[in-house]
Amino acid sequence: MSNHSASPRRKPRVGLALGGGAARGWAHVGVLRALEEAGLHIDLLCGTSIGALVGAAYAAGELERFEQWVLGMGVAEVVGFLDLTLSGGLVKGERLVEFLRRSITHRPIEELFRPFAAVATVLATGAEAWLRDGSTVDAVRASCRCASRAAAWLATRPRC
Repeated sequence: MSNHSASPRRKPRVGLALGGGAARGWAHVGVLRALEEAGLHIDLLCGTSIGALVGAAYAAGELERFEQWVLGMGVAEVVGFLDLTLSGGLVKGERLVEFLRRSITHRPIEELFRPFAAVATVLATGAEAWLRDGSTVDAVRASCRCASRAAAWLATRPRC
């Protein structure tokens, strides 16, 4: 018989990675809702592009508000968020970012209710960048924007 006392089992931590692509991104909202309804607690999450947007809303405790905003949008509103431009990429995302600042969260990533990271690409090297601190809005913007516009912002950040 062993003298070692049985140590209590630690509850496993659950992490979720949310991908890009608008249709998939909007489906992430439904997946998060289904996981909650099944009693599964998400401990940490990361996302890229639209996945970063949905992930940030969830990590900030604002998924309900985000979902209501999405469900209330018409086609004209969706197109209005695109900020079409011919220089530096097609989508600047300034209107989307302004909405985020007003409606979702303006807390730094490290102050969200759950650990969160937005994943973006550094255009100059093709390397991925994990944005785990600083402005949630700026991290989501860098992840959602066309790479040519995000590269300048990423170049000014300390290595994550």
